[in-house]
Amino acid sequence: MVDLHRWLACLALALALPPGVSSDKSEFVKGKICIGTNGRMSVPSNRDHHYRNLQNRYTNCTYVDGNLELTWLQDEHMDLSFLQYIREVTGYVLISHVDVRRIVLPRLQIIRGRTLFKLNNYPNEWALLVTLSKMHNLEMPMLRDILQGSVAMLNNY
Repeated sequence: MVDLHRWLACLALALALPPGVSSDKSEFVKGKICIGTNGRMSVPSNRDHHYRNLQNRYTNCTYVDGNLELTWLQDEHMDLSFLQYIREVTGYVLISHVDVRRIVLPRLQIIRGRTLFKLNNYPNEWALLVTLSKMHNLEMPMLRDILQGSVAMLNNY
């Protein structure tokens, strides 16, 4: 009888999942809080070290407490798949001096904008800013809300 109850519970869970969402445990990532950065557009002294720091910080991250700053990533074939589980950013998202052809944040749903990015010569404050980059595609298919701040794409090539 216990096995029947367990089987029915699994069936109910499988039927309750939205289309395209797998119940396979290998695809589920338990929530992980990561501390964001405040470097703005500062040039890193060692770009390989900078990339590894980003990779270590955001691998399996689901919630960024602060800002998601992707800056000075100038190898167009750089692997940014470590960003795939990010669902929420409490601050701003900055993409600057990035030459990666395609950036995908497949699970990003909300940018809260509790801190916003400001440039000296502009009156706006941004929750999402893409600037000085050669990126061809920025994909955020699940993005539903930007609670505060503006969105801009400035001076890209």
